Amino acid sequence: MSGNTQREQENVIPAIPFQKSKTAFLINGLDSLNSDDKPYHVEEWDFSTSHIIGISQSLKIRFEATNPEYVKGIQDALYKMYHHSKEEETLPLSVSNMSSLKAGLQRVADCLEGTKWTDLSDRRKWKSFTRRLKKQQNSKGALNAVLTALNKLTIIGVMTSYIDAAEVWKCASSKPTRQHVAMPHMLYQHLMSNALRIVEKYHEHRHEISRVLGEAYDIKKRIKNGERVIGMPITRKNISMTDDAIEKRIRNAIKRIPHGIPDFEVDLMGSGLAEISTSCLIVIQGFSGVRIGEALSFNKRSVKKKTVNGKSVVLLEGQTTKGYNSKPKTVTWQSHPVAEAALDLAYDMMESTRSLYHKEVDEREAQGETPNKIKHMRRQLKSAFLVVNASTQRSDNYLISIIQHMRKFINSLNYSATQEDVDEFDMLNPTREGELEVGNTYEELSSHDFRRTFAVFFVRYGFGTASGIKFQYKHQNINMADYYTNNAVLAKMNDILMDDEMLMGLKEVEIDIGIDEYDDIINRSVHLSGARGEKIMQDRIKALESGGSIIMTRAEIEDNIRNGNLHIIQLPSGAYCTNASCDRVCGTQPFRAEIKECEHKVVTDKGAKIIAKQRDRLIAKFTALNTGDPLKSSILAGLKQKIQVEELTLNRHEIPYTQFKDEIILNRFV
Repeated sequence: MSGNTQREQENVIPAIPFQKSKTAFLINGLDSLNSDDKPYHVEEWDFSTSHIIGISQSLKIRFEATNPEYVKGIQDALYKMYHHSKEEETLPLSVSNMSSLKAGLQRVADCLEGTKWTDLSDRRKWKSFTRRLKKQQNSKGALNAVLTALNKLTIIGVMTSYIDAAEVWKCASSKPTRQHVAMPHMLYQHLMSNALRIVEKYHEHRHEISRVLGEAYDIKKRIKNGERVIGMPITRKNISMTDDAIEKRIRNAIKRIPHGIPDFEVDLMGSGLAEISTSCLIVIQGFSGVRIGEALSFNKRSVKKKTVNGKSVVLLEGQTTKGYNSKPKTVTWQSHPVAEAALDLAYDMMESTRSLYHKEVDEREAQGETPNKIKHMRRQLKSAFLVVNASTQRSDNYLISIIQHMRKFINSLNYSATQEDVDEFDMLNPTREGELEVGNTYEELSSHDFRRTFAVFFVRYGFGTASGIKFQYKHQNINMADYYTNNAVLAKMNDILMDDEMLMGLKEVEIDIGIDEYDDIINRSVHLSGARGEKIMQDRIKALESGGSIIMTRAEIEDNIRNGNLHIIQLPSGAYCTNASCDRVCGTQPFRAEIKECEHKVVTDKGAKIIAKQRDRLIAKFTALNTGDPLKSSILAGLKQKIQVEELTLNRHEIPYTQFKDEIILNRFV
């Protein structure tokens, strides 16, 4: 549609009677028609002729789920808001803005029990409205949409008085807003390791997967056309063409397609593809921290490379709409070489499916679908992550919906949470305390939880200098420490890396974790050890002697962290380092204790329990190596020293143990 044609459509009201349409709301002045049934009073508004959006977003707003009594009033308000924004503001409202306003208006109408918005200017009716709103126990996010809708109603002149935001916020639920989940490190490791295993397993078979699926699609088409395919038994001249008979012949025929893909069953419902595609997405998100919509913009050509400190670093180039009025902008994230393999697999295995979808889009274009909608669908088909079930694909959206597949993938892991997992989950997710139980897994994980987990691990281990989190891929260990260290270097560059929201998110995660860890040190742990821990213990004793109960409240801890007075990093040993400028990595030596204990080291009761488990592992290692081999004597001496030093920590925290007294075996015949 040309610019002039679109402006004419928007600003001129023809003399002929209007017909209802999905794009009628784009025409200005329709609200002045002398009719209660306007042309835009339809179940769906289509923005494809007027907006460009991110590939994972929808170009439609649907009203079929809106209360029929309120739908026209809500549409009338939205219509005015949209055209007011075009006349008075720099940019028209985006589709996501309109969708949010619709949700806010729906809540307002429910509590007002109608769409006579002027009633909200009546103080008595306003009080009744806020009482009902409070009963709904909405989150602050939901109330933000309500408040925005109310302010817009005032701006367009439907309401005659401005809203007191404080009165709306008083209606918020008393329950704290729940953050996205940060996974315990063992669950995270288990999840990522399984995803990497699947990527490794099927990467070399990606083109074969596409070939087999292409053959399956062809068989389905031929059988539906009444053809006999190879392998079909000839039992009678006339074959049945009922739906059930056709589907049975299709299933039997595609099972006979020869292939060498391990543990892969060809089916047109896409169950095997779903597991592989989900694994690829998990790897991408786990090694980049991107949002799901940003991940869906990637394809095999998204991989770029940059040299940092003499090493090649993988970058992913994709699109984001966050912070750009929902319009896509090309940006770059740091990732890992495994992301390249994951994108290769996800993209190439869907090539025959992609071709099938392209034919469908071509047919829709021939049938007169709007050019912008066709362009949007073709943009989607460039993604590596397409709908895996081609048999049931009927919508305008060709991108995979990951929620259902993610839950199935997590359940397939058969992961049982330990008490350590539960304790870590509760510490990382205080607003979700109790949601993970011993023996269970966490089924409610969303793709955005990978973004928060990414941020937590990024911060918790000081950009990975001591994370020790490893994943196995192609017979090599992927150590997250190197990955995070590269990210820390890249963070200082202006042209690449994470979005501003992620960087701000990292800062907030750092503060949240710091508050919990300092609160554990200062107020909750019964015993403290380590040089810094012993000094804090002395301060606590003095505070108790003077009648105080705690040294510092959580609010005071937060103020000190934000002001830079307090700093903390958790070490892999279970201890904490409180030195902001520390350049040593305490507790990483596998065989020997630290020569001199760091003056900034703190061990809490929780950390001492971790040390107790590490001591058990060291004893097992000592026993396995203690065979009399003289070449191992120095290693054994270091192990024994470290075991005995850790016993001093267990003593201070009153953790029971059996004293280690094993001697190093000396082979007298050497």
